[in-house]
Amino acid sequence: MATLVSRSDEQWKVRDEPGVLDQMRAELERAQKLAPDDYGVLWRLARLDFWVSDDPALPEEDRSRLGKRAWELGDRAAAVNPNGVEGWYFAALGMGNYSLGIGILKALGQGIEGKFKERLSKAEKLDPRYHEGGVYNAWGRFYFKLPWPKYDAKKSEQNLRKSIQLNPSNVRGRVYLAELYIKEGHPKEARKLLEEALAHEPGAYDAPEERRSQKRARELLAELKH
Repeated sequence: MATLVSRSDEQWKVRDEPGVLDQMRAELERAQKLAPDDYGVLWRLARLDFWVSDDPALPEEDRSRLGKRAWELGDRAAAVNPNGVEGWYFAALGMGNYSLGIGILKALGQGIEGKFKERLSKAEKLDPRYHEGGVYNAWGRFYFKLPWPKYDAKKSEQNLRKSIQLNPSNVRGRVYLAELYIKEGHPKEARKLLEEALAHEPGAYDAPEERRSQKRARELLAELKH
């Protein structure tokens, strides 16, 4: 089983190459059959489902379905090992994409806000630096996506700035902050952040993640030019 997990970790580094996600899922599902309650397998499956659910091109129905599965797998991992940051973190992120898929107002009606905050707070307490600033990317996006009067630009900005401070190469954090500035009417500051996001070749910390976020940065820059 250790070989299957190790192989999936190598595949994770090139997960945006054709066919790799399917290979990775096959490895992890084989490992899960061997050890259904293994913490390392559960959180890696949650991470995989989150990544797939986070594809901007994905239909909302698939986003919510895969987000919910990531949430459930993360919760199972956290139940096995409450002191591991990964389970709480990917449960929260999966929950976030589930909410985006079904619609934020509907998610709020299901009590998702408190459940999300509980899981992300536990992840932050265990390891605030986890996932290269990802904890604060998630907080920043949370306050950005909430509808008025829960929307909080100040808290969103503070958390996204913190994510960039923790990971100076943070592409997603810059893109999220640029989207906040666009919404708040600061296109010049947004453009600067997007140019920074595109300034370096992917590979500083997570090449597939960087490439995905840079694609969004290019789209936003094109929109700002119109």
